[in-house]
Amino acid sequence: MAKSQFQYSAFLALLLFFLITSNEMQVGESIGCEKMSAAWTGDCFDTVGCNNQCINWEHAIHGACHWYWTGPACYCYFC
Repeated sequence: MAKSQFQYSAFLALLLFFLITSNEMQVGESIGCEKMSAAWTGDCFDTVGCNNQCINWEHAIHGACHWYWTGPACYCYFC
């Protein structure tokens, strides 16, 4: 019975560790680096064009087309 309790405790500790580390990574990635382009109009199917627009018009590092709840949109990355 003691072995079963140890395995249960070890499993819970490992699960808690993974939950904490995955939450930390999400917070680190979502500090405002990604924004939907303010200059792009319509659906985004041309990632190269989105990238050029983000760099030249919005002074971002790069841009890419990603799926948004309304459809494909151009996102600019600033960090």
